Amino acid sequence: MKSGLLLMLLFVSTATMAKQLPSDAALERCLNNASATLAMNQCYVEATTFWDQQMNQHYNTLMKTLTGDAKNRLRIAQRAWLNYRDSWLEASRSQMATQGTLGSVTLSAQGLGLVRNQALMLQSLGKGSCANPDDC
Repeated sequence: MKSGLLLMLLFVSTATMAKQLPSDAALERCLNNASATLAMNQCYVEATTFWDQQMNQHYNTLMKTLTGDAKNRLRIAQRAWLNYRDSWLEASRSQMATQGTLGSVTLSAQGLGLVRNQALMLQSLGKGSCANPDDC
């Protein structure tokens, strides 16, 4: 019984690792090699730059394929998301200021999470059949 449970846990963890995106693995390697908060923040800057490029690529692709009301609604939604992102990071920045040097790392991780998620959402929208952007 215990060996069966162990095998099942091993399978689940392997399946979970297989879903990891190459950019996520690169971030993990970078963070593992970072020895100071400045280096950790640089890891997040690089990852955020990658995901920002992905987000813009998916958005531009959608804007080329959509027409009329759908195109206008996407433009409005993306502008609203940009305002949300900026507002969230500003609110977080004021809270993280009290958390020492690791507060900046937390803020960098939050920024990455916001952009990564939006890029995946736009990718999902472009594919049209993904209920969960992680499935795309």
